[in-house]
Amino acid sequence: MTETLELAAIAAGREILAARAAGTKVSIKSDSTPVTQADKAAEALILERLTQQFPAVPIVAEEMAEDGKCPSCAQASYFLVDALDGTGEFIAGRNEFTVNIALIRDFKPVAGVVYAPALGRIWTGAGPQARAAEVTAEGEIIERRIIRTRKRPRTPVALVSLSHREPETQAWIDDKMSDCETAHIGSSLKFCLLAEGKADVYPRLVCLKQWDIAAGDAVLRAAGGITLGLDGEPLRYGVDNADFGCGRFVCWGEAPDTISIEPDTV
Repeated sequence: MTETLELAAIAAGREILAARAAGTKVSIKSDSTPVTQADKAAEALILERLTQQFPAVPIVAEEMAEDGKCPSCAQASYFLVDALDGTGEFIAGRNEFTVNIALIRDFKPVAGVVYAPALGRIWTGAGPQARAAEVTAEGEIIERRIIRTRKRPRTPVALVSLSHREPETQAWIDDKMSDCETAHIGSSLKFCLLAEGKADVYPRLVCLKQWDIAAGDAVLRAAGGITLGLDGEPLRYGVDNADFGCGRFVCWGEAPDTISIEPDTV
């Protein structure tokens, strides 16, 4: 399955880069977020491939949800797709955008692929193993290697969104991780840096959508990390309504022991 997800992500990445080269147009969705032709073309390609290979597995995808076409009842297994995560970075001409495909089973992300087409890098997680690799201009995966999270150093690195300045998240960092360094990174690449042992914590104290984080979370968990809700329990995924939202969370390379997750100021 992971090979199928990788190939679909790489093909979608080609669509995205072609759309960028052609000068894609931007429109605004009902939730006031931007969408481009690259989002739609990449998602359509991924949906076609997943449907062909796994016709019995439901799919939840960002633009499908916008169009009201996603399943609305709980499913034991389903795919979560964000064909272009970091649309703001893409529109701004930056390279920190990703293609995200995840498989959810029993409320957990059990397999996931994150592909950064402009950077030529791909991350895959399934079971107890996560890998990173380079992707050539021809779409060939090379230099694949196993990745693991690291033990939290004396001065940990906290990751925050590049485009979204969130007072709640910064307040959490100031309160819980006052001795850390902070780095600003776009899209689901934050999960991948944690998985590679290049950073230590990624708090997000605003509510996102499940498709925003599932693939990165799958890679992180396979690499030895964890994503926790503010109740200290592993974040759960489930299609039980038409919103597909997820609560506030904190991602860790090394699970916390004495650090309280719940913010004191939020």
